[in-house]
Amino acid sequence: MTRAAQPAAIAPSSQPDLQLLARLFIAQHVALAIVGLIAIVVLCGWLVPAFGSALAAGWSLMKANTALAFLFSALSLTLMLQQKPTERRIILGRVCAATVVLLAGTALFGHLSGRSLWLETVLAANSGATLPGRISVQTARFLVLSGGILLLEGRPRKQWQQISDALTLLLLAMVLVIIAAYFFGAEHLFGQSFDTRTSPHTLVCMVLMGFALVVRRTELGFFSVLIGIGIGSQICRKSVAFVLLVPFLIILGASYMTINNWLPAPYPGLLSAVSISALLFLFVLAIGRKINNLERDLRDMSLDDELTGIHNRRGFSLIGEYALRQARRAGAPVTVLYFDLDGLKRVNDTLGHDVGSQLIVDFATLLRTSFRASDVVARVGGDEFAVVTSNGLGHSLAALQRLAGATGAANSRGKPYRVSYSVGEATGEPAGSEKFAEIVDRADRLMYQRKRLKEPGNAQRPEPPSPADLGVGAA
Repeated sequence: MTRAAQPAAIAPSSQPDLQLLARLFIAQHVALAIVGLIAIVVLCGWLVPAFGSALAAGWSLMKANTALAFLFSALSLTLMLQQKPTERRIILGRVCAATVVLLAGTALFGHLSGRSLWLETVLAANSGATLPGRISVQTARFLVLSGGILLLEGRPRKQWQQISDALTLLLLAMVLVIIAAYFFGAEHLFGQSFDTRTSPHTLVCMVLMGFALVVRRTELGFFSVLIGIGIGSQICRKSVAFVLLVPFLIILGASYMTINNWLPAPYPGLLSAVSISALLFLFVLAIGRKINNLERDLRDMSLDDELTGIHNRRGFSLIGEYALRQARRAGAPVTVLYFDLDGLKRVNDTLGHDVGSQLIVDFATLLRTSFRASDVVARVGGDEFAVVTSNGLGHSLAALQRLAGATGAANSRGKPYRVSYSVGEATGEPAGSEKFAEIVDRADRLMYQRKRLKEPGNAQRPEPPSPADLGVGAA
């Protein structure tokens, strides 16, 4: 099993969080349903006067054309939300989107030219209004943008996707401006007059429709960073609410203090600036700590040893388990070789840890060059190494002979230390039920038995050597 064929233990960071995506998909449909419901209720209020008289006061601030445009917007996106929408659905969705652009564009033209157009009052006309049937400038701009985004749905070219992302960002900025205008009492930013303005229920539709469009863009474009499983996506999701809401609330509080004369004029602004700066500083510190913690977790999750570049214990366990399952499926044995470097502590104590680290790197290199690329080579402890091969003891014997020869050649180069090792082997048979960890444990125990027999003054007679013993104590 080569590195390329190994199982992906860690998913790419750009991969979406499927559970989060499923929850957002449900929320998106709920948002579209609420937009459609509000639009239908308002339309019925305009078209059926008896029904309108039963509605709460202020419903008529959403014009009939506004309600119709929001209904078509929700319908357009709903038609295109299928994973593979049919050509008919796409065409119907674009027709709905074009209708939205037409209704909102007509209102914008009327505001710019000062002329009243028949399309504004074709459904219903509130004759007592300053501009009968006309959508407010702010709402019309929002609807033109949302209609443009929906017209670009399903177009695969990157340029169209980038335009759609840019329009979505502009649409979000517009919604935030209108929300801020409501809170700060900036009436000219959300309407032209009392009866031609962005009503509260229109603003609700804007927020919900904007949310639905952003969720759609997370599946396709620039906003996909919000639903990824990577570190950046996690930080982004946790930061969005803080970045959008906290400065807004602080400035709103300062304005409230000014209006109520709680503090003289300069102080609320000063306190706002200091508060935002302090909170952003704390936010940066929190993000730094989060990144450090995630980096530590990633190091712990890594499959490779930092010093040697071969697999670490976690990688050895994961890939070894996989190799055992694959070998049993193919009816082949799996052999585990467990190595221990002799005298590493002595090298560290006498020559220093840098030299000891070089000894470890040298032995890892010897293992990597002596075994095949399809074998799993790992450093599983400070001075312990292991190899998994699915070709049985015959292949292991040949590899250990190569290792013994390479070790002898390395020791003849005049380095201040000599490479020496002990090894134990264990084979898992194709029809066996032994777990991978149990095979490793057998090889480990045999390695330590042989290592003890090599200790000075040990008079115990060693067992007859197995084929793998050809690699024991190479010097």
